[in-house]
Amino acid sequence: MSPPLKAVLFDLDKTLADWPPFLQHIGLILRNKGEDTPRMTGDQGGTFPRGLGWFEDWMRRTQAPGYSPEPRVLNMFDVLNGAEVPWGIVTNGTRWQHVKLRNMGVAEPKCLVISKEFGHKKPEPEVFAEALRLLGGANPAETLFVGDNPRMDIHGAANAGLLTAWVRRGRTWKLGPPQPNFIIDHVEEVPAILGL
Repeated sequence: MSPPLKAVLFDLDKTLADWPPFLQHIGLILRNKGEDTPRMTGDQGGTFPRGLGWFEDWMRRTQAPGYSPEPRVLNMFDVLNGAEVPWGIVTNGTRWQHVKLRNMGVAEPKCLVISKEFGHKKPEPEVFAEALRLLGGANPAETLFVGDNPRMDIHGAANAGLLTAWVRRGRTWKLGPPQPNFIIDHVEEVPAILGL
């Protein structure tokens, strides 16, 4: 039997908030088209092809203003805060993640790891180790990572020793082990996982 969960880490994009619809469409057309970014089964993530860095930067700048408060997400954070559960955000992205959080009405948490600022990205174990450090040295076996990307979020966090909750977004799990510990449809289900 695993120890009780005492802390939570979240992915940002497509976990706490969706991209604006027109940018989702553009992103899915362009992502994983480069030879250096082979598509993984069931994985909608990846990076832009070489030579399109300028477009990725434009897209990220354009995304940020399209983020807005989502009551179910804010209520979930209120429950965690009320129960004094430490939480944080681990996201692959750039400085524009700060703007997204402000537009979402989320005060930047004490634990915020943004890949371009930190120098490592998911699924690298250094990202998860830094987040646990920022949470005050949280035990990975007592920390839940919540994300939508099977490889970056679920496999990355599980390989770093964290328990995982996969936001399935209408999909079925196809990537193989390690399997997510929990499968959810929305982050509002997280407090129940913690028994809150």
